[in-house]
Amino acid sequence: MNNSVKSKIDKAVGSVKESVGKSIESEQLELDGKLQKLSGEARENVEKAKERVAHIGEDIKENIAEKANDLIDSMNKDKK
Repeated sequence: MNNSVKSKIDKAVGSVKESVGKSIESEQLELDGKLQKLSGEARENVEKAKERVAHIGEDIKENIAEKANDLIDSMNKDKK
């Protein structure tokens, strides 16, 4: 099961536990629900951050390749 599905399940189950805990006045169940929901949210945020970092890495590699090509072209032009 991928992290996106796990995070959604944790958030949903956590919300249910929290609601049930409130309705039956169980502080422990309410807390468990809140913590599980936070865990799902944290996992979701980590996945979003990983995606952003991957895109940034690709952009950096592309920029480096562009500059290297420009430099090589410039050097070849000077030789002629």
